[in-house]
Amino acid sequence: MESNNWLIHRFRIGQTVQLTRNNLRVANDTHFRILALRPFDGNDPLYLVKSDNERHQRIVPQSAIVPPLN
Repeated sequence: MESNNWLIHRFRIGQTVQLTRNNLRVANDTHFRILALRPFDGNDPLYLVKSDNERHQRIVPQSAIVPPLN
């Protein structure tokens, strides 16, 4: 049975986002591209994201990302 949880992710695949200051673990205001929607961690949707400035991908909760500020 497929879950309806996929319907309430706030961001979409391909969208550019930034990590919130509390979750920023990079030296500058890096932009991340959403690669995939992931299942929930409790009530917080997860996303697979990647920055062009980094070699690795990250899984981050929705509460840790915002639309780009610049």
